[in-house]
Amino acid sequence: MKKIVAMLLCATMILGLTACGSKAEESKKEEKASGNSKLEEVNVVLDWYPNAIHAFLYDAIDKGYFKEEGLDVHIITPAESVDALSFVSSNKAQIGLTYPIEVIKSATTDMKIHAIGAVTQNCLCVFTTLKENNITKDLSTLKGKKIGYDGSAASEAMVKSATKYAGLKESDYELVNVGYDLTTALTTKSVDFTAGMMVNDEVVTLKNSGYNVETFNYSDYGIPELYDIVMVANDEKFKKDKKMYQGFLRACYKGFQDVKASEDDTMDIIMNEMNSDENPLDEAQQRESYETLLPSMETKDAKFLSMTEERWQIIIDWMRECGLIDKKVAPSDIMTSPEIDVE
Repeated sequence: MKKIVAMLLCATMILGLTACGSKAEESKKEEKASGNSKLEEVNVVLDWYPNAIHAFLYDAIDKGYFKEEGLDVHIITPAESVDALSFVSSNKAQIGLTYPIEVIKSATTDMKIHAIGAVTQNCLCVFTTLKENNITKDLSTLKGKKIGYDGSAASEAMVKSATKYAGLKESDYELVNVGYDLTTALTTKSVDFTAGMMVNDEVVTLKNSGYNVETFNYSDYGIPELYDIVMVANDEKFKKDKKMYQGFLRACYKGFQDVKASEDDTMDIIMNEMNSDENPLDEAQQRESYETLLPSMETKDAKFLSMTEERWQIIIDWMRECGLIDKKVAPSDIMTSPEIDVE
């Protein structure tokens, strides 16, 4: 009888341990599925307020692509456009979205960052005028006109480079610093022509407001084709945690595939995840912005996130020629390739 009781107790203990083990395994599975497993926190600083160009990030968060890579991604809206550089350089964020000209400038300082992927393959900034101003494509009709720009050295260089390419002298026109009020300056006739409007933002706003707008691509006037927005990482952090960055970019690529695949689903992401009282978005404008952006984010010759040393070198050479940098910079100083498998 004692033997039978002992055997029953032993069996009960084994069943209990097995059940505990099963529950522990099930708990781990549930924890992983719910996203509560240990994930590496990644802070991403945007170039500006959330809009259609950032949809791939929000899609990757929504679909769990970052979590699949073991990452818990948080989006930070900057107070200033330079926040991405300073946050990443000081290790307050792992990823920053910024502009190639700023990345090249940073290489002449002690700010140790590298670009790891291009969000756009083409420049989004354009020269803009109202058709009633009768500015011709050869820019010869800019003589005696006022050209508005945002006050930055880069925009000033764009104007001077383009007008020189068109055969104009600096004395042929008046350069007017209007800050960020480019649209107001143009519509109130304070200036006749502007540099720096975004084709997916201010230009869309003007058109939707009933203005007859004419745009001129920078690259048609001797200015190299810019990536416009790139992702940057801290050099030291990148070397220590390269696999994390590879996983981050893989998830971004998946998010972009979703963005390409469905305009309606992308609009749902934009209006449900990015629209807020602090950042009110107009659906019609964001839809037009989306349609404008896609051809610039990936082209038949360049996949989303891809970069080449040749492109960077052309931009560097132009910046030196314009006096935007005075030190020698090589593509290896400003870009690196995480080598992600996206197929």
